[in-house]
Amino acid sequence: MSKVLSNALAGNETANYEFPLFAKDGRRRDLLLNATARRGADGEITGVIGVGQDITELRAITAEQHTIADDLSRLIDTANAPIFGVDTNGCVTEWNRCAADLSGYSKEETMGWKLVEEFITEEYKDKVQAVLTQAQNNIEATNFEFPLVTKDGKRIDILLNATTRRDAQGMVKGVVGVGQDITNLRQAMNETTLIADDLTRLIDTANAPIFGIDTGGRVTEWNQKAGEISGYDKQETYGKPLVDCFISEEYRQEVNRVLTMALSGNETANFEFPLFTKDGQRREILLNATTRRGADGAITGVIGVGQDITKLLAITAEQHRIADDLSRLIESANAPIFGVTTDGCVTEWNRKAAELSGFTKEETMGRPLVQEFITLDYREKVHKILHQACQGIETANFEFPLVTKDGQRIDILLNATTRRDEKGNVTGVVGVGQDITILRQAMNETTLVADDLMRLIDTANAPIFGIDTKGCVTEWNQMAAAISGYKREESIGKPLVERFISEEYRREVDRVLTMALKGQDTANFEFPLFTRDGLRREILLNATARRGADGRVTGVIGVGQDITEVRAVTAEQHRIADDLSRLIDTATAPIFGVSTTGRVTEWNRKAAELSGYSKEETLGRPLVEDFITLEYKEKVRAVLVQACNGV
Repeated sequence: MSKVLSNALAGNETANYEFPLFAKDGRRRDLLLNATARRGADGEITGVIGVGQDITELRAITAEQHTIADDLSRLIDTANAPIFGVDTNGCVTEWNRCAADLSGYSKEETMGWKLVEEFITEEYKDKVQAVLTQAQNNIEATNFEFPLVTKDGKRIDILLNATTRRDAQGMVKGVVGVGQDITNLRQAMNETTLIADDLTRLIDTANAPIFGIDTGGRVTEWNQKAGEISGYDKQETYGKPLVDCFISEEYRQEVNRVLTMALSGNETANFEFPLFTKDGQRREILLNATTRRGADGAITGVIGVGQDITKLLAITAEQHRIADDLSRLIESANAPIFGVTTDGCVTEWNRKAAELSGFTKEETMGRPLVQEFITLDYREKVHKILHQACQGIETANFEFPLVTKDGQRIDILLNATTRRDEKGNVTGVVGVGQDITILRQAMNETTLVADDLMRLIDTANAPIFGIDTKGCVTEWNQMAAAISGYKREESIGKPLVERFISEEYRREVDRVLTMALKGQDTANFEFPLFTRDGLRREILLNATARRGADGRVTGVIGVGQDITEVRAVTAEQHRIADDLSRLIDTATAPIFGVSTTGRVTEWNRKAAELSGYSKEETLGRPLVEDFITLEYKEKVRAVLVQACNGV
């Protein structure tokens, strides 16, 4: 300060000299001073006068602005998002670390280069240039997609916000853009589209009927199988109220209740209802009603995957007639259910378990299952199974003997399932069992039927095959391997038709696969598959085109069903029914049968021989009124009525 004043006294004036002035209370004020020589009338310097400006607040604001600018600069450079900047000529002025990492170009390699000409693919240059030009004209762009070419020639997709950049005077000096690398998102979206397309085709060509409704109860899904079963095609059902148009009146209230529950988020599994076809036939459907939700989680409707159980119910009814005693035994057999804690102490013991074992629930609760109720030679095995289930390793169809209260041994077939609390912690094991003691005896008498049934159960999972456009195997699941005898490693890459189909069926199978490769899917196509050891398996197959992300067919996938055992069972049932019919007719004992109204339905040869009435003379006539003596009519009628009531 002394120097500045001395210079001014010497005639050397100083402009804009900064110095601090301390106020009376000790606060510091920053001043900007002009020191000017003061002269007398004769022009001689008589002193110095200084005009100052208090710049304390300006200094604080400037320091804060420098701090903000420095923070912003570091934020831009270290941001996880790529940030680009260009001047009004389109030359790069900003290129942060993330932009450098994504592109492979360092900041030094890009600064001053034309962004559009050097780093944008040819087909997008005009679009990107237009966006930058608009941003310079105050028309900012949000969520603009463009591809950026990396240093090694790869393409990455960027989602960009282009924002106008201004100087202190408000003049446009360029554009800054904050981007997002959406390359992986694009790939995921393409994959999602592919999965959705496959799912749509799978729904439409599935062996099961699939229905869908919106929140108003109008049909939105009606696949090929639903059309095949009902007789109504997709065009005839879309937009129509499902319940009012396709459900019989007496079932509408119940079906509507189930659908309404599903629309409220309460899904229903295995709901049975009748569907009446276009030609008036009744089909029995077993349905799962599942809530359908939009991307925001809001309920948009219900989708139901059904199973046509009409034939199954018919077969079941026929089996009931042929083996009434066995059917009643199966139908009335409740499953014994056991439960234990992680320490092996009983927590569940249902009525059937009590009935089988002779121990009441009160006698078993809290007692160790293995030590007190399992025979000595099986304790170690049962303990191991329960311990594994407590570790999350569940066991299906495990056989063990249970000791009854009176010392007898009964054989139990058990599923040991891990039991968890609401937090997912293991709390014990629950086992749903089946008393197979009597069943084993019955199975010895009906070996063939039981063997067919077991094979049918064992092969219930569906084999899945897949081929590429050249007909070579690309998919071969465990069930396909189990059915064919060929492991996955032995089948992948091999020609399906030439390797695994017998010569006389190759042309037909090849035709179906070729149609599928052209986009013409086939449902319920039957063909024989010969196993490794030469056995023939009958397969019911859906051949569906498989498409890539670009929509082009990349191969065929087929979901099959092994119907070999079903065919064998059907043939056996026909044989048994025929044998039973001949047995009744040729029996040496008289056999009578009546309907629930008491009219004759069975009258075998021996009955005709004893009574003198032929079968033709008795069928349809009332047994009691026409063929029983007067004094026994009431007694016989009472017996028949009781039998019709299950007594």
